[in-house]
Amino acid sequence: MQVNQPLSSASARSIRLRRIVLLAAIPLLLILAIAVALIERRQRTEFLQADADRILDDPRLAAKTLAKGRDIFLANCATCHGADGRGSTATGTPDLTDEDFLYGTGRASEIESIVLHGIRSGDDKGWDLAWMPAYGQPVPYAREKLPSLSPGEIEQLTSYLRAMNGTKGEDPTAVAAGNVLFEGRGGCWDCHGRDAQGDAAIGAPNLTDGKWLRGDGSRRDISRIIREGLHGVSPAFRGRLDPANVRAVAVYVSSLHARKDHE
Repeated sequence: MQVNQPLSSASARSIRLRRIVLLAAIPLLLILAIAVALIERRQRTEFLQADADRILDDPRLAAKTLAKGRDIFLANCATCHGADGRGSTATGTPDLTDEDFLYGTGRASEIESIVLHGIRSGDDKGWDLAWMPAYGQPVPYAREKLPSLSPGEIEQLTSYLRAMNGTKGEDPTAVAAGNVLFEGRGGCWDCHGRDAQGDAAIGAPNLTDGKWLRGDGSRRDISRIIREGLHGVSPAFRGRLDPANVRAVAVYVSSLHARKDHE
């Protein structure tokens, strides 16, 4: 039978000392945790009160914001836009690294609104002003009565748009007929403008700059868009990301086209 030996007086003193140190450390750790929380809260408030469009100009905020924004982008946006943000013309997902802005002018504050409310997301504050009608369908556009176009008319519009982008060899008669459709019965000018250069206020792309949201500007791809329509969706992250994370990813995205210019 083993008998527990009594602790020596030195061992007992050592245990009591450790307990005293531990008890004294707890309030200090609590004070430290509160101080860290207060500092983080102050920094978060400062970040949210800052002008989103000027954050990249502030060395105190820029590096940390870009690192955080990239992490959020990779976790939430890269599935569609790609890890590099260049999108996909196969799916009609915009390239976020160039200066061909579909909505707005690429400012962080504009992107912040898109992240929060989305595009055609069902959010009542989201962008939802323009859908590309499907002119090959009996009802091209549910919101407004528009006429369908015949396969021949779709080909004429395709010839016109290809010619507007500098494609050589298009039939002049077809181009002229496509121009009439663009400015008349097709109603294309209403969103894309008389000059076909689009309207970033409603998300109507420029049709003259050789940059294509979907496809590569081939006859097949352009006629398909005219025939089937196009209206992509960007989700609303309001309620899914907190305001600081929304701002961080918006600032990160706004930096991408500037980075590409220096590659």
